[in-house]
Amino acid sequence: MDILLAIVALSLIIIIHEFGHYICAVATGMKVDRFSIFGIGPVVLRLGEWRGTEFVVSAIPFGAYVHIVGMEADDAPSVAEGGKPGETYAVDPNDPSLYRNRPVWARMLAILGGPLANYLAAMAIMFSTLAFVGDSVPVSMKVDKVIEDAPKAAGLLPGDKLLKIADTEVVGARADEKIYTTTGAHKGETVPIVVQRGAEEATLQVPLTDQGRIGIEMSPLDTESRTLPVGAAAKAAVTWPVQVSVKQLTALKRWITGEVEGKMSGPVGIVREIAKSAERGFAAFLLFAAFISTLLGLFNLLPLPALDGGRFVFLLWEVVSRRPANRRLEEMVHGIGMLALLGLILYVTVFNDLLNRS
Repeated sequence: MDILLAIVALSLIIIIHEFGHYICAVATGMKVDRFSIFGIGPVVLRLGEWRGTEFVVSAIPFGAYVHIVGMEADDAPSVAEGGKPGETYAVDPNDPSLYRNRPVWARMLAILGGPLANYLAAMAIMFSTLAFVGDSVPVSMKVDKVIEDAPKAAGLLPGDKLLKIADTEVVGARADEKIYTTTGAHKGETVPIVVQRGAEEATLQVPLTDQGRIGIEMSPLDTESRTLPVGAAAKAAVTWPVQVSVKQLTALKRWITGEVEGKMSGPVGIVREIAKSAERGFAAFLLFAAFISTLLGLFNLLPLPALDGGRFVFLLWEVVSRRPANRRLEEMVHGIGMLALLGLILYVTVFNDLLNRS
């Protein structure tokens, strides 16, 4: 049941992303002839048409898509653009509703509409959770696992409850944040850590890494649920996705430069993690859904071919050079990028999500 709920949640997040593209494209006068609300590839079910857009379900049960007419170079170019004599356009090249005939600001908005929708959805989920459902706040943390390739955690064992680090109490509301703040203030040092092990307490001398890490994986031992006043919930909901994005970009930089190790997850891994969050309760499920929505928006903003950020780069080039990029070249770049992205997703799904579940 949790897996089914996770699949539905991930699908909704992707649909929200595509709806952002759809609504921004339509609002800026573009023609959207198809919106596959679930799946890619051949159409298997036609749900109906509204204002010139056909809503469908597609054969391959992954993702969703919006087709904005004139975005791809799928119609025959003129001879001046490299086309052959006698070729005709699939659509009227002068139609003002075509994507490429709209002002550059409108095209930018249509491209950014997907990530923007994900950020707005994350904010809405966060606000609802914090103001009405209640956030599950850790009040104590326990050791789940000692990381093998980290500096020896000097006797820490799975199940240990963390009480003090460097003479600072790390129990109470937001215990996880207290731990990160305290260890971050003692990077590269060896600090005393007081733990509760069964009915007894033990003090261990633990070396922290240069990044202030203990070398363990941990999870909440005890939690409490609390709601926030509407104003505080709204402020937290608006700032939270931004804070998550900054942290993720920082972590990505450190991963690329080799400062830290990490493992990517594909759709299967993401669904599995959403399902795990559902096991921890409704609030945890909602918060993780907001986290995934934020990550989807951030990922699509990366300036890589086939992603929204990659298309936005070509629009920036148009603004700077005052002429559009060659459509065929742009689509070739995005096509290669899409193949590479699909290959990466397949590799990660098989080798990280399915074969290596540790």
